[in-house]
Amino acid sequence: MNSPTHSLIALAALSKKGQPKRNWAVFLGSLIPDAFIYLCWIWLTFVENKTQSEIWEQIYFAEPMQLTASVFNSVPLYGALAIIGFINRARIWGQLLLVFCLAALIHFAFDFPVHGHDAYAYFWPFSDWKFHSSLSYWEVDYHARWVSLVEAFIAIICISILWLRFPKRWVKIVLGLLAGLYLLGQVMMQLAPTLTNG
Repeated sequence: MNSPTHSLIALAALSKKGQPKRNWAVFLGSLIPDAFIYLCWIWLTFVENKTQSEIWEQIYFAEPMQLTASVFNSVPLYGALAIIGFINRARIWGQLLLVFCLAALIHFAFDFPVHGHDAYAYFWPFSDWKFHSSLSYWEVDYHARWVSLVEAFIAIICISILWLRFPKRWVKIVLGLLAGLYLLGQVMMQLAPTLTNG
């Protein structure tokens, strides 16, 4: 699932009107599992001058990238931190840690069924097992066109929830733009040539 959708789902589930610290914690928690991808891509592309095929066909599936992916997508790690946050929920840092980790765990729940050969080891450090789904959010050979339709539908529902929850004009402008991008993305996905899984 794409990063913006993860953020929309987490914010729809956990954000609250008038609590900006909480909402930022939710937003950051929804993105943290994908953060390593963006950071590594920037480093490999602009510092080490690697080609995109090298990054996504070789480096991504080798160490230390796979270990990094396991750490950033570890259910036990975020689960343990969520418990610490829950125990300390009477304090502001405990509340923020809890919603941060819950947003990350929601991210995992929606990623789990839509990663094919690029699946993560969600139960690191206890197991390296990976669930290789027959569905993918990006590989057409793994029904990405249908998955993207479901993703767009979920995103539009979340956008609607957030539209009603937050009355500020700038929020509605951002949400409106996102809705437009999802609709445009669907047109492009349905018209795109068939992608292979490499």
